[in-house]
Amino acid sequence: MTHGAALIVHIVIGGIAFAAYWAALGSRKGSPLHRGAGKICLAVLIFVILSVGPILFSRPGPFDPGFVVQMVYLTVCIGTVSMLAYTAIRFKREPERFRGRWFRILGPVMLLLGGVVLIAGLAKPDPVALTLSWVGLAFGTGMIAFARYRAPLHPRWWLGWHLNAVSALFNAVHGTVLYVLFRWAGLVPDGATVQAAFQVLTVVAALAMRVWFGQKYGAPLGFGPGRAMLRPGPS
Repeated sequence: MTHGAALIVHIVIGGIAFAAYWAALGSRKGSPLHRGAGKICLAVLIFVILSVGPILFSRPGPFDPGFVVQMVYLTVCIGTVSMLAYTAIRFKREPERFRGRWFRILGPVMLLLGGVVLIAGLAKPDPVALTLSWVGLAFGTGMIAFARYRAPLHPRWWLGWHLNAVSALFNAVHGTVLYVLFRWAGLVPDGATVQAAFQVLTVVAALAMRVWFGQKYGAPLGFGPGRAMLRPGPS
């Protein structure tokens, strides 16, 4: 497969994931459309991950280890975050299954990879790598902390993790897509600084979305019972 064909396949699959994400986001939470579109989005993201390999191996020019490391890191991040979005709902009454073996393995892996990408971004310097490192650092730290947490859990701990994951996926789905579209339309110049700016903007939007949905549905930012949230949703 040529590099151009690999990119087209990646874009088409990513477009399906993008549409499914917005179908889930815009529908009533817990409705058949929300659940169905969410499952489609998470399933298609697996194929998005698989489509990265052909892009790496067909990429023209000299072999770039840094680029490969960054792509592997993003693949692990998307796979892990997608898994958390799904298993948080599936195991909402079984927290020990949620934070089982793979959860305990992937937490340190995410933190380590996030640290590697951060150091590489500082050394190069690369503003895109610096921006993307937040996923591994934040989720890796949170997963390690939750794996070790043994105090009583908030009744909607699972919804907190689900919202954490889908908010991070907002950044993953929109950050690069918006940059490419704006660059294609000639509205912004090509460059790592501009690309990093789009990542930062989508991270801010994702955090705002997480806080808003958390308040609306009573989903905690922490793990413990805490104080009651405003307008708690159904369990």
